[in-house]
Amino acid sequence: MDLTLFQKKDVFPRFVMDKLATATLDYKEKNLEIDKSRQEGSSHLKAAVVLLLNFKKINDQSEYVFQLIKRSEKVSQAGDISCPGGMLHPRQDNLLSSILKMGMLSALCGKTARQIQKVDSETAMLIRLFLTTALREAWEEIGLNPLNTKFLGALPSSPLTMFARTIFPVVCIVRRKFPYKLSNEVEKILEIPLSFFFHKDNYANLDIKTSMSEDIKSLQYQTPCLVIPDGRGNDDILWGATFSIIHNFLNIISDGKVPSSYSLRTLSKTLTFKYISPKG
Repeated sequence: MDLTLFQKKDVFPRFVMDKLATATLDYKEKNLEIDKSRQEGSSHLKAAVVLLLNFKKINDQSEYVFQLIKRSEKVSQAGDISCPGGMLHPRQDNLLSSILKMGMLSALCGKTARQIQKVDSETAMLIRLFLTTALREAWEEIGLNPLNTKFLGALPSSPLTMFARTIFPVVCIVRRKFPYKLSNEVEKILEIPLSFFFHKDNYANLDIKTSMSEDIKSLQYQTPCLVIPDGRGNDDILWGATFSIIHNFLNIISDGKVPSSYSLRTLSKTLTFKYISPKG
């Protein structure tokens, strides 16, 4: 892939919209599957995140970056890098979604989800609902005004391995620079150039071990991760669902040109019960 495309402020968003228009979405099927499982007593939940793209000057060069958050010690999955977002609040988000459809949709989207991704009306409704959830959470977590975004498309859903939860990701571009207002759930913002993901030396293998409690089975597995220097001699590690969401996005827009073989570096991470329950 021509990485200079990430430096073209006006061309890249249109390119992304065209690529995401070809993505096959599973929102209707997954939403129905979760609803049925909940009727049968499951506690499976729906969540939405927004993959934010912003055009920024990084190291004397302007290009598009992902704006991600590092979760604070106040919440579960503390220390993880993730997209802004959170749990669906059905009543609140359905009401906000109706308002979005009536007035704000043209400002946010320019076109409706149905026009952008050529989906059926039910899938378009679900995209709008999860877009509402993700942007509400982004406002609460980092102070991003929803009117300062433009919707570029949706990505296929992503399940969480250790939680009874499915994530519905949407992709937006930030129109203008804004002052961060971080909630106590967010430790910091990370701005990672898209080009960073196309260099295999930035990747490693992550050995995951769990040490929860006597009644929770221990797990051990290996998964790919991205290693991000923090500028102070330490590294932040991007892994898990957010890693998968970003890789899926980049594979769609690059026609599968994201590195699939990584360096031989291996890192390790142990997850305790506090990881899933910070008050535990």
